[in-house]
Amino acid sequence: MTKTILLILLILMFDTTFGQQNSVKNTFDYVVRNAFGDLNNDGLEDKAIIAMDTIDNSRPFKLEIFLSNPNGEYHSFFSSTTIIEAMYPPEKNGAYNGSQIPDVNIEDDKLQLDFYIKGNSRYEFQIRKEQFRLIHFTFVHYDSKNITEIAFDLLKNQYSKQVEILETSKITEKIDKEVRIRPLPTLKGFKPFINEYY
Repeated sequence: MTKTILLILLILMFDTTFGQQNSVKNTFDYVVRNAFGDLNNDGLEDKAIIAMDTIDNSRPFKLEIFLSNPNGEYHSFFSSTTIIEAMYPPEKNGAYNGSQIPDVNIEDDKLQLDFYIKGNSRYEFQIRKEQFRLIHFTFVHYDSKNITEIAFDLLKNQYSKQVEILETSKITEKIDKEVRIRPLPTLKGFKPFINEYY
């Protein structure tokens, strides 16, 4: 009898502990951004959300993309908790990361992620062969003296960069060149600004 009670208590304790661990890992319960539109050209409305984990002190984010089924229900197509840096990342000892929460949009079958890190940047992804591929990148940065603009069309291999003095409109740097990146970067494992060109 004592062994049976002990066994039941151990099972209940394991179940409770395991359940708490799972709930902590899946507490992205606050939707910060969302977007709706057709991502895969099937005529159905898909959606993308950025959600925050309000339990974890670092306030991590999850980007999740859902595609529509013909019956009107959504299924998860892509999910990542590493693309967007946590608001108070552990590697910065819980200090604020200094950047705003990115915006997410769906336009003309493209997923657009707008980051505000040392300037304004837009990454455009498109579904091909069951994965999101980066096809376009733009970046604009103002400081007290200059404006820097970058545009990179990864499909056409066209990269341009221009730096202009704000006060005089004098261009101090201008680059137009062909840059070919193959295979195209994908959303899986993506992080902004880890590449020389994007």
